[in-house]
Amino acid sequence: MSLTQLERTLKLDIKAALGCTEPITIALAACKARHLTAGSTRRVTLRLSTNLLKNAMEVGIPGTGGQRGIPLAAALGCFAKGSEPNLTLLEGMNEDWLKQSRDFVAQDRVAIELVPEKHGLFVDALVEDKAGNSGRCIIQGSHENCVLLEKNGEIMFKSDNTGDSGSGKLLKERQALAATSIANIWNNIHELSPKMRQHMLNGIDMNLRVAEAGMGNDGFLKIGNIYRDLMQQGWLGNDVINKAKALTSAAVDARMSGCDLPVMTSAGSGNQGLTITLPLHVLAKHVKADEDKLSEALAISHAITSILKHHSGTLSAMCGCVVCSGIGLTAGATYLLGGNLEIATAAVNTMVGSITGIICDGAKVGCAIKLICAVDSAFQAAMLAMRGLKLPTTNGVLGENLESSLANIGLIAAPGMVETDDQILAIMLGKPIK
Repeated sequence: MSLTQLERTLKLDIKAALGCTEPITIALAACKARHLTAGSTRRVTLRLSTNLLKNAMEVGIPGTGGQRGIPLAAALGCFAKGSEPNLTLLEGMNEDWLKQSRDFVAQDRVAIELVPEKHGLFVDALVEDKAGNSGRCIIQGSHENCVLLEKNGEIMFKSDNTGDSGSGKLLKERQALAATSIANIWNNIHELSPKMRQHMLNGIDMNLRVAEAGMGNDGFLKIGNIYRDLMQQGWLGNDVINKAKALTSAAVDARMSGCDLPVMTSAGSGNQGLTITLPLHVLAKHVKADEDKLSEALAISHAITSILKHHSGTLSAMCGCVVCSGIGLTAGATYLLGGNLEIATAAVNTMVGSITGIICDGAKVGCAIKLICAVDSAFQAAMLAMRGLKLPTTNGVLGENLESSLANIGLIAAPGMVETDDQILAIMLGKPIK
């Protein structure tokens, strides 16, 4: 049954993460590689795909006071204490851990190489110790999907990037979800299990704490406060869309600035998780939806996002927060407003016909601005569809049904925008890094 597949995928694809998932993935790979060595760490060599390099270079790392940088992420992973590291690897950051890592970076012990032929998510971490031992870890495809572990050149574990080991299952589950009938999921979403409903709602609670931090002093841009002031002063309407934009942008600002609070992700991204959970929380309060209705809307939104991530890849030249979770949010918002699948398809096609192609130029505080675009477009698309607006499916890249529209988005991201990604990174690397 499609709902069984939905729950299997969402169980793997929605989880807590501390910090932006790209630098955390680098830290995770370095940590796993270091565990295969015995002595004091001497050097770390990172080989990164364009997408991972782009998304990790400018974002704040939690627990560091907003410090940034791929070398620091790798060093923090090397000196992490956890025996079974995951995406919350950097919890419990302290001064000694940070100082040891910063000193390691200052001694120029982290080397970074770009691997231009690798697309999507790819990190190859080689850690060498002072006794001459080496450990190597490759993570590929999704943020925790370890496909290779080597100790002193000897393979300890190997899997392809869609293997059955660890989070490699996730990529297969996304693929299976993409092959299921969205109509079946939509029409049976009321049968969502109590355990999955609670998991959906837990994401709201977790992400609201990050939004509250952003409305305080944790964000570099203070964008949530600016929105609140503009609404209070009458420059912007104090309506459901602007409330959702203020709350979501504040959370993204805090997270990208290095806020030391976990978020509930969606399809491997914390910002995607924020884009789905916080606007739907605001909309549910506005329409007085109960928790059952809200949890169902959340599940639909996460499902569409996971399907889009299957089609486009975990990382691409296309902004996953605006395009993937923005479209997921559109479907969930339509459900909360009482729309059926036909109306939701019209709403999604409005999004596909408007925001498709918005680029990803790396994770950074500026993502908060992109998320404003996502929330604004998603809510308006849902509301317009509820009032009968329906783009002809002959328009542009729209498909004949919801499934084909989502698949078309994937084709635009990859192979369509692969060269775009290389150009984006070239521009970013050409700037002076402060």
